[in-house]
Amino acid sequence: MTTRSKAARLALSFAATACLAVAAVVVSESWFWARLRPGDSVLGFAGTIVAYGLAVQVVRYVAHRWRVSAEGPGAWRRILLLGALYGWLVEGVIVTTVIDDLPFTLSWTGLAWHALVTVLVGWWWIPRTLDRRTRGSVWRLAAVGASVGVWAAFWRFEDGVAISIGEYAVYVGVTTLAYAAGLAGWWALRGLAAPRLLGSLTAMVLLAALAVFNAIANPLTLVGPALVGLALVALITTTPRSADAAPAPLAGPAPWRALGRLAVIPVVATLVFALLTSAPDPIPTGWLVVGIAAPVGALLFVVAWAATLHRRSGS
Repeated sequence: MTTRSKAARLALSFAATACLAVAAVVVSESWFWARLRPGDSVLGFAGTIVAYGLAVQVVRYVAHRWRVSAEGPGAWRRILLLGALYGWLVEGVIVTTVIDDLPFTLSWTGLAWHALVTVLVGWWWIPRTLDRRTRGSVWRLAAVGASVGVWAAFWRFEDGVAISIGEYAVYVGVTTLAYAAGLAGWWALRGLAAPRLLGSLTAMVLLAALAVFNAIANPLTLVGPALVGLALVALITTTPRSADAAPAPLAGPAPWRALGRLAVIPVVATLVFALLTSAPDPIPTGWLVVGIAAPVGALLFVVAWAATLHRRSGS
């Protein structure tokens, strides 16, 4: 067995975090905004990856420390709780949108988008789907693509933004490629160096400093750290009693060739986007998504916590 130095393990763990952060930014930001906005740049994208990487590093450490497993009955529940931690770190600490329109923003977008879409779907469900046979996975990926296209078409109604079908096809194709690259890098690196407390302290300190800075400007932003604490309590109190649970917050790795199936997502997304934006008037497709996802995200958080506690006490 090769013995790596502390510096090498730290570098490998940092690289794994960076790869997962790339996948996270694509789902959390790129697919959310569904277009290049004024001011977007490669440097800005890199800065977003660094910011999200702070949350990803903390989430990786928590998942390892309190044994979040991607396998087993009801595994999705603790993955969702992990997603809540990620979502509230992003929306309640890195930015403070969690207080923009209370109580609605307690769930949107921290739970409704980040926990459900980025983590539960993007980090867990899609990799598990890629582990299936091709025939069984393609229609699931097509459903993801259709959802991405439906949401993208909403911006024509919400912001009056009209982009061509060709521009959108290139955009969703490139961002899906970045998502695939992030997943591939994560799969290759995550087993080489587990996240440790010492290597995660920098991210924790920076996030704590940011929370203090935000609170000085507006004490109401302390709602964000409080929600982060709630998610952390949920994860700690649902830790499996057995020490054998594998601390893996993602399924996979799937066979590398399975990544090619992700091409289904931009193809279907573009077709759906083209269909919806060809209508004479903008269609408020996103209202349905928001109206369902916001309450469902909050409800599933409670259900996941309660059901896992019940299962743990029973075992």
